[in-house]
Amino acid sequence: MSLLGNPEGPPVHRFNSPPDWPEPPSDSWRPPVGWEPDPEWPDAPAGWGFWTNRHGRPASGPIGAFGAIDAGRLEVASAHPSLLLMHS
Repeated sequence: MSLLGNPEGPPVHRFNSPPDWPEPPSDSWRPPVGWEPDPEWPDAPAGWGFWTNRHGRPASGPIGAFGAIDAGRLEVASAHPSLLLMHS
């Protein structure tokens, strides 16, 4: 399994299961692409943070992962070839 950060240390992002959900199988487990929780599990509390950083603090999570916050991140879009996008 590929994790961001130091492969010898804790992962940069850790999945944080809501109350009453099963615990992930390991500390380094991440939901695979397209994963959805079992519909029989209770809803996560409003505003639940599904990801924590290596220090246990709330984190936005890996881009595209279940429960990750992608707001404010640049997404690939098509544009006219004559346009040049610059970012500082």
